[in-house]
Amino acid sequence: MSKVGIPSKFLAAVIGVECKCEEAERVTNVHIIKKKILLHLTFLFICFFVLLSCHSNQTSDKQSNESESPTALVDKSNEQLEEISLAVRRFNMSHSAEDFNKLNQLYGNLKFNYDKNAVPQEHKSLFAEQEFKVDSVKMSLGKLLDENVHLVHKSILKENDHLLAAAETKAFYLRKGDKLFVDFQTSGNVVVKIYNADSHATLKTYINKKAVKDSIKIAHSAIYLLEMKPTGNTYVDVELTKSMASLESYNERDVEITESHDACAAKDFGAKMVRGIKITNIFEEPHKITLRSALKSAFSGGKRSVVAMNVPAGSTDVAYSLRISTSQSDQNGDGQFCRKVDEKYKQIKFLGLPLYESKGSNTNIFRELLNYSEPYREEEAYCNLYVFTSSTEAKKFSDGTPVSQLKYNVDYSKQGTQSCNDRIPTKGVRTIYFGFENTRMRYSVYLWLESLATVPTTEYYKTTYTVTQ
Repeated sequence: MSKVGIPSKFLAAVIGVECKCEEAERVTNVHIIKKKILLHLTFLFICFFVLLSCHSNQTSDKQSNESESPTALVDKSNEQLEEISLAVRRFNMSHSAEDFNKLNQLYGNLKFNYDKNAVPQEHKSLFAEQEFKVDSVKMSLGKLLDENVHLVHKSILKENDHLLAAAETKAFYLRKGDKLFVDFQTSGNVVVKIYNADSHATLKTYINKKAVKDSIKIAHSAIYLLEMKPTGNTYVDVELTKSMASLESYNERDVEITESHDACAAKDFGAKMVRGIKITNIFEEPHKITLRSALKSAFSGGKRSVVAMNVPAGSTDVAYSLRISTSQSDQNGDGQFCRKVDEKYKQIKFLGLPLYESKGSNTNIFRELLNYSEPYREEEAYCNLYVFTSSTEAKKFSDGTPVSQLKYNVDYSKQGTQSCNDRIPTKGVRTIYFGFENTRMRYSVYLWLESLATVPTTEYYKTTYTVTQ
């Protein structure tokens, strides 16, 4: 049998294929090994985190167990006692109000509360001992604070470089056993008085003292007043403080005081005289006026009208309210001008505004009164208002004399005015005449005029101080 020869190229190709197969197999094995290594690393990584998580849970459980330890409450209480011990040492060295207040705060928070049924049997004696210790410390600390409370001063009033232009009164509350400390300085002349607002008993009076440093023992729980009356304008430095007789008094809430101003007789204690006004109604009812239009007045009625106001003796001012409308219907507010003004006057006369000023047209009291009682205003309702002080000029106006030929008060007359109110100083005039004129051609207007007079008077009031409930 003859041997068949294998061509060299084919053999090379086979060898090449075999080589490639071997190479492919080797690459495949490398990939398998890499996958196995990656799986092992992933497994180890997961195990690491599981172990770390277990360790964390164990640590958390350990800390939780430690915080829930029966003796943890006792340890915390001992820390509180240690803080108190340090605070006591600080106060004994300084005797300052700040250290006293800190110690007093710790005293108020000092306690050892626990559930006796929840404490294990082996710790019951430890908890009972701690409770006794805390109670003993609190008793001793309370005694220490009570014995030293008089060393601490609470501020009542402090004003530096205060301009004293008129008499001033300051109210404050003191309890029986308190001690009041007065520190006062001035370069001027001031009479300083301290007295009981309830009994009116005077505790101390300092007349024109340049400097005062004094203390007063308080015998009764009451409202007390500091009164300062200067001669002229002067600056003062004043400070009031108090010390308490007991810790209980020190810890009580400060008493608030309410002030009210009431009318009184001249002889009443604390009566103060002020200039006021007496309000008198000039018209018992609103004076109603109809002003015909220019066209209608040619046939009946008139487009002008004059109203005379008789000024009461002693009056210095007249105030009026004028409501102008295109309708004849009355309103609920008609006839209430005097009542509203008097009501507002009683509200504001003790609020610090000047009660009466005889000069000028911008008096505070009248501005407040008139702003409170403004009449209802209609856009389409208006007329001319002329103020006369002469009956002759008023008669000429009523008879139809052109306004340009008349003498009237320009300051208080109004051209084309809508509803309004105002104040007119009388300046000794006994009668004031109001002249009204309708300048509209087609429409009539209707007026409601109310007026009052004010007479200067002397009034007395007193300030009443009461404890706020």
